[in-house]
Amino acid sequence: MSLVSYIVVLLMFWMISFFISLPIGVKVSEHHEKGFANSAPDKTNLKTKVIISFLISFIPASLIYWVIEKNLLDNFFNNYIL
Repeated sequence: MSLVSYIVVLLMFWMISFFISLPIGVKVSEHHEKGFANSAPDKTNLKTKVIISFLISFIPASLIYWVIEKNLLDNFFNNYIL
């Protein structure tokens, strides 16, 4: 697995975990200012969500990288699939 492949896998896991974490902890204001959407949150905590999503996605991406580099699935594909 090349570095580019690892980055692509990491970004896929990051996007999934980031979009899952977006609605967590968001509180909508009861007093809306004129010109803003009624559903606009007070505080989104995007920096925290980006960092936590990266840390969460780093684990499965690294696990997949390790499995591919160690050729752990070669025997499975040779014996059962083919």
